[in-house]
Amino acid sequence: MASKFQENLKALSKQYTQRHIAEKTGFSQSSINNYISGTSEPSIQFLIALKDSFGIDIDDFLFSDFIKHDSESFDRFIGNYMVYYYNNTSYKGEVHTNIRSTMKYGVISILKEKDFDSSVVVYGAFVKDRVEATKLLKQVNNQHSPRQIIDTLSQSKYFYKGSLYCSTHSIAIELKDKENGDFTYILLNNPPTREEYIGGIGTVNSISRGREHNPCVQYIILSKRVLEVPDGELYNCLKLDDYTVNLDDAIVDIISLFKRLYVEKNEISHFLSESQKIAIIQNKLEYHFFDILDANSFRFAKVSNKEDDAVFKLIREASND
Repeated sequence: MASKFQENLKALSKQYTQRHIAEKTGFSQSSINNYISGTSEPSIQFLIALKDSFGIDIDDFLFSDFIKHDSESFDRFIGNYMVYYYNNTSYKGEVHTNIRSTMKYGVISILKEKDFDSSVVVYGAFVKDRVEATKLLKQVNNQHSPRQIIDTLSQSKYFYKGSLYCSTHSIAIELKDKENGDFTYILLNNPPTREEYIGGIGTVNSISRGREHNPCVQYIILSKRVLEVPDGELYNCLKLDDYTVNLDDAIVDIISLFKRLYVEKNEISHFLSESQKIAIIQNKLEYHFFDILDANSFRFAKVSNKEDDAVFKLIREASND
């Protein structure tokens, strides 16, 4: 096997860890370690698993410098993307109206203004609803001139211009709206591939709308394809508070208290009134509730491979129309 494979697999393992590659491909960590060291040759099944799991081109992975650590060509990012994110006018996302009002949309275009220039420019337009964003995406997809795309997006009330930056691991999009004195900063994972980038989920720092214009952070989805999926599926992808709570200790404690107050015969339970017993149980429930709530309150969120894979699957399965 050509030495490029070993170099590329080693670089991939530094980016994702051997354990993650093993979990994604179904091959053991020891097998992957043997492939990197050259002790054994990879099977065609492993190469196919790499392609399916990480979207890589097998030919590139075998014979080219597949993963670059320096600046890369921006060509694979060029295109128009639909943007999905939460309405950020409410304080800490406390929305009390119909759930449909919680979603916001836009279109971002990454393009070269000049054919001979290797750099790219990013333009964005944020609109009022999904129908308008879908229409705008189809409109700019049918335009071949960068000037036409820019003119179309600039008709929006919220029109942004900015830059694209890339590292081995990340994609960064910086956008500014000079007219309204607004700006936003988007960070996404950079897939280890030379194939066309079709989108993903990331985080965005922006200035919130509404009565108060404050710093805001949330998840955001970019997709070259319109995601014709139920709203609930998008909400689940974009929400920050996806956590599981272990109630075992709290349940044992409450049951023990209930037994002491109502089942076991003791002096305390005998002299307490019914209202006093209820107050004690209520106090215990509140203690555990607020303790669990505080332990699981949102502090920060990461776009893990789990979220990234779920959104990439949605985008890949979406229609190109």
